[in-house]
Amino acid sequence: MRFKFYPLLFYSFVFGCSSVDFIPEPDFRPNDHRYRVQSWQDVEILRERPKKLFKIVGEIIIRNTEDLTWEEYEPRLKKEMFQRKIDGVWMTEKNQSTIDNLSVHTMDQKGRTTNSFLQQSNLPYWKGYAFRYK
Repeated sequence: MRFKFYPLLFYSFVFGCSSVDFIPEPDFRPNDHRYRVQSWQDVEILRERPKKLFKIVGEIIIRNTEDLTWEEYEPRLKKEMFQRKIDGVWMTEKNQSTIDNLSVHTMDQKGRTTNSFLQQSNLPYWKGYAFRYK
C-alpha cells in the first residue's frame, strides 16, 4: 500500500496557518473579576506603552505563516485576547526568522530522482506584552 502525500503537502503549503502563542506570567489568573471589556472590538492593540497603570500578564508571539497583513490579523488577536480576559496588547517587535529548509525528493525504482522540491523562506513574527489595567 503506497501512501500518496502530495495532496497533504499541497494543502500545507497553500493553506498555511498562523499561531498566537501566549506565554503567561507565573501569577497569571485566567479569570479576573475586574474585567470590564464588553466585546472583542474593545480590546486595545497598542504600538507604544499604555498611558494608564497596567500589569503585564504574559508575552504574545504571533507567527504569521499565512502572509497576512497586520490589519487582516488584528481581529484574530483581539478575539483571542478577549477569550483570555486580557485588556490589551502592547506590541514591541516585528521581525523575521529563517525557517529550516524543506526538501522533498521522489525516486523511481532505479534510484533516479524524478521530482524534487525545495522550500526556503523567512517566517515573519510579532512580539508583544499582554496586559491588564490596574
